[in-house]
Order: sequence, then C-alpha cells, then structure tokens
Amino acid sequence: DSRTSGKSSSSSAARLLHIGAGTSSLSERIREVYRDVYGAGLDEQAIVHTDFAENLVARKQAEEVSRKTDGSGSAGGMRWVCMDAMSWTETAKAFGGDGQLRSFDLVVDKSTSDAISCGEDVSYSDADPSLHPAFNEYLKKHEDRRITLSPVEVLAIHLASLVRPGGVWIALTFSPNRFAFLSSPHGSSEDVNAPRAAKLWDVEQVVTVDAPTGMEGRGIAPVVQHYVFVLRR
Repeated sequence: DSRTSGKSSSSSAARLLHIGAGTSSLSERIREVYRDVYGAGLDEQAIVHTDFAENLVARKQAEEVSRKTDGSGSAGGMRWVCMDAMSWTETAKAFGGDGQLRSFDLVVDKSTSDAISCGEDVSYSDADPSLHPAFNEYLKKHEDRRITLSPVEVLAIHLASLVRPGGVWIALTFSPNRFAFLSSPHGSSEDVNAPRAAKLWDVEQVVTVDAPTGMEGRGIAPVVQHYVFVLRR
C-alpha cells in the first residue's frame, strides 16, 4: 500500500466510520493520524463520526464549521452524524440515501460494542420495513421462524452493509469473547439460511494490551487488559 511509504494523495483517503464517538479525544486523534498519512490537503469529509446523542452531534458539527471559518480546518471538515447503529432505519437514512452503503473502508469502535452488549438479546418474528433487509428476507420466506441474536451481532450485520468487501472493523473491547458469535456461523440454530454475522466478518487478529491503571507512585493495581479485534469484511 502506498500509505506505508510517505504521504498519500488526499483523493485516496480511506473512508472511515467512527461509531459511538462521544466526547472521547479519539476523534481528534483520528484527524491527526489522517493528516500525518494524507497531508494537510486531506479532505476530512472522508472521516465520519456517529453518536446517538443529538446535542453532542450538533455541537461537534458547529465546531467543524468554526474550524473551517477560522482557517484551522480543511474544506468541509470531518462529518458528524446523529445515528443509533442498532436501528437499521436510522442507519439506512444516514448512509443509504446518498449511495454510501458498502462504501466505508474502515470502522473504528472504541468500546461501543461493550456498551451495546449490555442490552437484551434481540428477537424478530415478523418482517418489518424497519428491519435490516437480511432479516426481512429471511422472515418473509420462513413465517414460522424467529431470529434471536445478541445486540452485538445485530450491530455486526448492520455494519457489514456499510463496509466494502475487504474493509476492516477495528474494535477495542474489555472482553476476549466479545465476538464469540463469529466462530459459530449458525449459532444455536441449524438453519444455514438464517442471517448470521459469521457469514459477513472474519476475525483476522486479536491483540491484547494492558490498560492504563491511573495509579501513580507505589500503588499496586490489578492488571486490566483491553482486546483489539481486527475484523475483515
């Protein structure tokens, strides 16, 4: 890849989707890394941050406009989109209307999967326009069936529709088992036709890193580890 040897042209900037961006400084770190890789002429519109907090997104959008006005930002600035990634209706509205489905090269997920995993399993028994097309297609053909998935697997199926084949999902999580469902294509069901995330994503690499303890001096704290999953579409 040309990006490994010096700066690439801004036109080749990988399209990045940062889910659950929140108030973390990661969004600015992503901007810095992109400028290091692609140069000051980078079109920052290639970077898209999402969050379901409407007020936060509005504030971040205003900050990008201010950067453009005072000359510290590039044309357009980074994009901020208000969206609940667990809702296919919102996801399709945000990225389907302007031809961006399957157009992202990279998804960045800093513990968003952890937060989503705290929810109840999701069950679908009837086709509904608000559901992902894969769920609707299956339920229309199998009216007597029910689909029950963990919330993280639903997220994985939603994201698969936003990422091009060969694209990457980088997920930072506290759990080494966060994506265990990817090792079981059919889950507890023997129905090979049921929509499953394992048909859409492969675990390419898992990196274990020690988390900062936040302690100074001679204090002793237990080792807490993060797991960085690299998933390939």
